[in-house]
Amino acid sequence: MNNPEYNLKIILLAAGKSQRFNGIKLLAKIQQQDTSITLIEHALHQISGALNTLNISQKNIRVATGLYHSQLSALFNDPNVLDYCEDAHLGLGHTIAQSVRHILNNDQSTSHIMIALADQVALSVDNYIALIEESVVSPTKLVCAKAGQELMPPAIFTSAYFSELTHLKGDKGAKPLLHKNKENLKTVSIPHAEKDIDTRQDLDNWHNDK
Repeated sequence: MNNPEYNLKIILLAAGKSQRFNGIKLLAKIQQQDTSITLIEHALHQISGALNTLNISQKNIRVATGLYHSQLSALFNDPNVLDYCEDAHLGLGHTIAQSVRHILNNDQSTSHIMIALADQVALSVDNYIALIEESVVSPTKLVCAKAGQELMPPAIFTSAYFSELTHLKGDKGAKPLLHKNKENLKTVSIPHAEKDIDTRQDLDNWHNDK
């Protein structure tokens, strides 16, 4: 990317407890062509593909972990991609807040942060590219996916919202910020952004619908 003022970091949220899945959800295998990979690897492959296409460093991805940090870390050759959030058990808001603080402590020149969910199984490389390109074109705007009338992650936040992100608490994520600032929001239509995996039945349904 040839815009030195656009410094995007990505937080891939992978700190959930998988309470409804009956197992470690992000280690569940999904079919991809002739092989199978874990849900977390699938999400990372899509984001990495988008960053490669847009010439953005892979080092800009951080995977926010919690309860299953040690199990997830076994998948990664580079442990530095993982960002353990000790407050993750307090809820999604705490995980986001802590992850954003970690990013800003490491790189104060960060201009934008994308927050993505590791269980949005239907998202593709092209979907992530579309969101990032919209953000590059409209660098002062919030950007998120839209499924029907619903605002959905992934969402890209400008530095104007970093302070609010660092003060999120409890189980509420960043979606209220999107609704509160609709006048400064650009959306990208991604109907399948609403597909996520909460249960094993969700995973079976997704495989059957492919």
